[in-house]
Amino acid sequence: MDEFAGSGEKISGNSGERVAAGIAGAFLFSLIGGLAWFLLYQVGIISSICGFLGVILAIKGYKLFAKKESIKGVIISSVIALLVLVAAWYICISKDVYDAYMTWYKEGEIDYALTFFESMAVVPEFMKIGEVASGWFKDLGLGMLFALLGSGYTIFICIKRVKATGSTAPSVFPATGDGEDENAVHENTAPIRSEFTDEKVKVLIKTNAQGREIVFRRVAKQREELVIDGSVYAEHELEKRVQFPYSMHAYLDGHRYDAGFAQGVGNFIGVDKTVVARKFRW
Repeated sequence: MDEFAGSGEKISGNSGERVAAGIAGAFLFSLIGGLAWFLLYQVGIISSICGFLGVILAIKGYKLFAKKESIKGVIISSVIALLVLVAAWYICISKDVYDAYMTWYKEGEIDYALTFFESMAVVPEFMKIGEVASGWFKDLGLGMLFALLGSGYTIFICIKRVKATGSTAPSVFPATGDGEDENAVHENTAPIRSEFTDEKVKVLIKTNAQGREIVFRRVAKQREELVIDGSVYAEHELEKRVQFPYSMHAYLDGHRYDAGFAQGVGNFIGVDKTVVARKFRW
């Protein structure tokens, strides 16, 4: 959890997308998909399913390192994942060639063997043999199909967020929309209930500010709550499939307390429209 009480970072501002860091994250995470492809290929399991895995991991890596989700990031991640998967596929078929030459050499059919790097160099010659290349390209085609399904689904989710919020990275504190004066004095918000519950609770963020204990928590995987000094002051029902950015707030003793989720920021707690704690959600 990152603390920003001393920094005065305004949560109404959008966090910048760190593209270079995101690219690095996408590459590192996509390597897991490439490694999985290679390992499954060696044991004879359909490795093309790793196309989906590679893209999803690359997108997660980009989002984690860039600290922001965007359609641009999904596209960049997908391209990186595809390149890594093609590289993994080529390494796999290079090993096929290497193993073939080793077998032929041991059985006395040829009087030389190839190193692995030499095998990589002669792969294009084997691709000219239809019955050999057809299986290789079938694996690659299926892998690319699974990868495109993964990226297509994620782009679809991003577009839904754009339509719902107008941006993939909206302000952490959206406008109230009720025409209230920003400098108006607000009455204390009445608590909804005590924090005590028999339901399963997961604390997302916990911090102290203005002499109060502030907790942002999830209850029974159904709703998220803003708890201040042991009482629930605001709650938000969770979407069943996609979590869209939102903010809930309460007023106490002249201060505004917020909690919620925003793209590029993650889970956050704010006081008087200033971030005091946040934790990136991915």
